[in-house]
Amino acid sequence: MIINFWATWCAPCRSEIPLLETLHAEWAGRGASVVGIAVDHRDEVLEFADRFKISYPLLIGEQDALDAAASFGVASPVFPFTVFTDRRGDVVALFIGELHQPQAELILSQVQQLNDGQIELPAARRAITAGLSALHSST
Repeated sequence: MIINFWATWCAPCRSEIPLLETLHAEWAGRGASVVGIAVDHRDEVLEFADRFKISYPLLIGEQDALDAAASFGVASPVFPFTVFTDRRGDVVALFIGELHQPQAELILSQVQQLNDGQIELPAARRAITAGLSALHSST
């Protein structure tokens, strides 16, 4: 599962929507699904989702969404942030900031290996941390 916390007023959130749409389409056949959690007002989110043609499922909440963010350890949310879970629902990675294709592919490849039983959760987390660090160093 790819759980993306966002808000309509957040410019980086808007920028990553096309990527989330791509991930939703490309990874659905591989058992991954995207869910957006909008920390915003319902009317604004519905109008925004319609205007930007968001096709992945959206949950909308104000305090409830902030409470959900806190349950992932993000007490003072900075938007966007994305949580990646394995098929058991364990959190494999929490990515804070605008997600880009290289980061998403790196994380999802580790999640897929984890789901296929090729690696264990701690190894997946270490590989993601190292890979994200290498990607950050190369930019």
